[in-house]
Amino acid sequence: MARDLTVIVVDDSQLALAQLRNLVERVEGVELVAWAVNGANAIRSVVHFKPDLVLMDVVMPEMDGLSSLRVIGATHPRTRVAMVSSGAGLGRNAEEAFRLGAIQVIAKPYDPEEIEALLERERELQRELAADQAAAS
Repeated sequence: MARDLTVIVVDDSQLALAQLRNLVERVEGVELVAWAVNGANAIRSVVHFKPDLVLMDVVMPEMDGLSSLRVIGATHPRTRVAMVSSGAGLGRNAEEAFRLGAIQVIAKPYDPEEIEALLERERELQRELAADQAAAS
């Protein structure tokens, strides 16, 4: 089956990363193409895989999520990014994330249904974009 949505997940917490990976892999039509543990690795993965969506933690070592969102937005504007953040400082981080182009900010601990709903919406968006491109050609 062809994949309608390609995703990269990014989190320095091995538990959160495993949970996000499992959620992504359960949704039909969605392919997890890579995962990373910091923003610098996320950027390299985006350059290599050119995913449709990145699910990324805000607070990480080496390069945080907001800094990498800034780079991804400038260099890969078609890649959509949703941020995942713990409750501490969520307000200020959320405002900055949206200003930098994030499509959604999800609070940790997140509700798996919220992540699945995001993936479903993004998958449908990618299907619509593909249909529009096919109709235009």
